[in-house]
Amino acid sequence: MSNLDAFLATIRHSEGTDKAPDPYAVTFGYHFTITDFRDHPAVLGTWHGEPLDFLGPAYVGKVSTAAGAYQIIRPTWVGLKSQLKLPDFRPPSQDEAATLLITQAGALHLIETGQIAAAIDRCHEIWASLPGSTSGQPQASMAALMQAYTDSGGAFA
Repeated sequence: MSNLDAFLATIRHSEGTDKAPDPYAVTFGYHFTITDFRDHPAVLGTWHGEPLDFLGPAYVGKVSTAAGAYQIIRPTWVGLKSQLKLPDFRPPSQDEAATLLITQAGALHLIETGQIAAAIDRCHEIWASLPGSTSGQPQASMAALMQAYTDSGGAFA
């Protein structure tokens, strides 16, 4: 397994999707399971998102469309799908989309060279569950992420 594969597994762990029987079929809140992978479920209209009210008054009335293994929201997915010419929302497309987000954050080289803490720092604006995120959502600990990375076969610098 490559460092990138291990990092993608670490993101799935951080986002909590690795706990599902199929991480690629998870939606925010776990109240809906994706069964139609022709596109993001919020694009297809098969799922309309989940309320974020539990995060406090600033989030009342707001909805998350985070879906899939990497909890990618609808507007982000639409842009990535267009840019990468992704055919669907199946696992390879989700992996490719997450990899582009990592690349855009300037973290791919850090991952390839085993600088995982620095890569996590570069990606915390993308994934709310990573340490350093300012989203207000629960975050995984750096120690738990390093363990998940190691357990997935990742190597360090």
